[in-house]
Amino acid sequence: MSTYGFRVDYPQLSGFEGVHLENSFVLDLKAAPGRLTLDVELVLTPEHPAYRPPAPGEQNCYARARIDFPDVRSLTWTDQGTPPAVDASGETDYGGIDALYWDGAAFHVEGDWGSIEVVSGPPGISRF
Repeated sequence: MSTYGFRVDYPQLSGFEGVHLENSFVLDLKAAPGRLTLDVELVLTPEHPAYRPPAPGEQNCYARARIDFPDVRSLTWTDQGTPPAVDASGETDYGGIDALYWDGAAFHVEGDWGSIEVVSGPPGISRF
């Protein structure tokens, strides 16, 4: 728990309604001055306006998307030990997003690729 005594998990963040990050796949991560970007194969739930029944052979409704943390003022990335896998189609796969939450001071993003603490504007999702 944070020093602020609360934790806001991603489903309560604006724009994250109707997505399930734990079953989504991170395809790329980019940290640059002022910005953190995660390209993802995002799982949409039936509550999402773009939801459609899963394609044959798929377990979920997937959509390519970008999670963008704007106006980054501070970023710490630890535990960067696990290299990405390459899936059957030849795409890089960094695994899922195990957690995304805000503790009142910073956003925390965790997965097989490590743990990122980022002080930034609120993250947003855009499809591509």
